[in-house]
Amino acid sequence: MSVLRNPEISYILAATGEAGMQELVAEKFWTWRRGLLAVGYGLVLLTGLQIVFAADPTGLVLVAAALLGLVFLHRTWLGVLVWTYVALSGVVALTSGDDLGLYAVIAGLGFGLVAVPIWRRRMVTARPVFQQWQPTSFERPRPQHVSTSVAPSTELGSVARADGPLGESRPMLRTIGPMRISTESGDLTPSLLGKPVIGFLWLYMFARSVRKPGDRLTRTALTDEVAHGVSDPRGRLRGYLRDLTRLPEPLGSMVTVEDEMIGFDLHGQGADVVELRRLADRIRQSNGTISDEDLPDAQRLLMEIGDGEFLAGFEEMERRVTKGRGVAGQVVSEVRAQVDTMRADLAHAVANTLLDRGQAAAAVSLLEPIVARSEDRDDLARTLVNALRETGQHGRAAEVRRRFAVGQES
Repeated sequence: MSVLRNPEISYILAATGEAGMQELVAEKFWTWRRGLLAVGYGLVLLTGLQIVFAADPTGLVLVAAALLGLVFLHRTWLGVLVWTYVALSGVVALTSGDDLGLYAVIAGLGFGLVAVPIWRRRMVTARPVFQQWQPTSFERPRPQHVSTSVAPSTELGSVARADGPLGESRPMLRTIGPMRISTESGDLTPSLLGKPVIGFLWLYMFARSVRKPGDRLTRTALTDEVAHGVSDPRGRLRGYLRDLTRLPEPLGSMVTVEDEMIGFDLHGQGADVVELRRLADRIRQSNGTISDEDLPDAQRLLMEIGDGEFLAGFEEMERRVTKGRGVAGQVVSEVRAQVDTMRADLAHAVANTLLDRGQAAAAVSLLEPIVARSEDRDDLARTLVNALRETGQHGRAAEVRRRFAVGQES
């Protein structure tokens, strides 16, 4: 079986700027707010020129203010400053007996209100992010009667199940399939991927911590990855690390810098790959069986991640940032292999349990996308064949047997 993929579902590809990819979600430059401010600056410019032509040199100040506002239209603080000056100029004109000063006061207050940052925040909050997305099972609040106490652990598989204190913004990382990083306050994916180099570094450090919990690397190794061949590589890396730590919380604080060592703190964060590892570890510890307690979470997680790939599209981002010079792609490939193995182990245990309970149709829908990614797992294919036979789909069962050359269990 072959798995067909649509590259447009990759949020990482959007950040690379590759042709045909969905445009990276960010605030467009020409919004209604900036267009309105540009009109206002144009009026101020015309007013200043009229005053200059009337042999009044004070009009030059208005001309300079309007030009600055137009050139730095994206600077909120400058817009507020310019319109404050316009309003104050109107006040001065009114005190001098010039009734036209009233228009300057109204324009300064009106356009100044448009220039304040609150309008920009509302616009960003209202914009849809990437595509319609529904919360995953491990993002849903747990029932109040369930205990949230967890023994502390440094292992990636031992994830804290508590949602934390009221109001705490805990990240939810979806990295298998379409990527989304969100907190209770909103989606942080555009903030991470808006700068490809910073997004690449964050994802690379994240992948290293998934591959080996607690993994750290030296500044020199990270410099070779993203600052090779520049005139001041360590200075460039310092700038990158500074930008990483300034990412919206809690993304920035997840990158840890201790002198020459750089790491990534993933402990306690809600991530699909972390949840997958936790459940897969329990499967191994119980000799391939899954408990009744873990079955619902495992079934929902498998259906949500499907046959998705870990950090889909990372190679394109790596090619743009490092031109494939470093080892980041190799690290991500290793994690993908781990994810495929853990997903197959978990799917096999869940499917067998569903078959034992007479839920063959549920086992079929769970296994079909995963079997396509795990052609070397005869146990998965064999279980799918059995599930298809129990649902009466003997033709499809025979097709799976032929494609994967698996034996038929009695």
